[in-house]
Amino acid sequence: MHRTLLTVASLAAALLATLLTTDASAQPPGGRGRGMGMGGMMSQASLVRQEAVQAELGLSPDLKAKLAAELPERGGGNRRDMTDEQRQKWMEERRARNTEDDKKIAGLLDTKQLARLKQIRVQALGAGALMDESIAKELSVTDDQVSKLQSAMRDMRQGGGGGGNPGEMRAKMTAKAMEILDADQKAKLDALKGPAFDLSKLQMRGPGGGGRPGAGS
Repeated sequence: MHRTLLTVASLAAALLATLLTTDASAQPPGGRGRGMGMGGMMSQASLVRQEAVQAELGLSPDLKAKLAAELPERGGGNRRDMTDEQRQKWMEERRARNTEDDKKIAGLLDTKQLARLKQIRVQALGAGALMDESIAKELSVTDDQVSKLQSAMRDMRQGGGGGGNPGEMRAKMTAKAMEILDADQKAKLDALKGPAFDLSKLQMRGPGGGGRPGAGS
């Protein structure tokens, strides 16, 4: 694995740990929600299952049925109690499943629909866009920038971040990421986002359960 991918993987682990801590404190005992959150890696599959995204893409009833059959929802397990090693293994397994799901989606959506889905995903990821290997590579994220983001995440986690609110935490992390990126990287990221999508229409949850949208654009 190239050094760039190693640093991005390290950032992914730090970001996931931050969100796991915040979501755990915000989640009511026994509460559950539907949808996805950073714990679900904001995959294309988790997005394309949502009604708001399907409406944006103009999917036909027949195509929705095919997607439902090809992309069944999977349980994520309780990642809050994982060790760092277990969490890393889970992330690698999740990444492999997402790769397979992406291939299925590419075979079902047309070029325009697939491009728009990718734009919505970048918007929904917020700061998490920098933990995506392909996006980080396209933005030429440096080791130094990864280090700064990791430090910022640790500070937020230790300081309470969004006061136990996953949405506020994600918004703060997105703002911090924008401070760390240079002008050229920000311009490339804006281009990847495409036209604005109303993220409030998305059903999101943290790794432990329910919650309203929280990813920054």
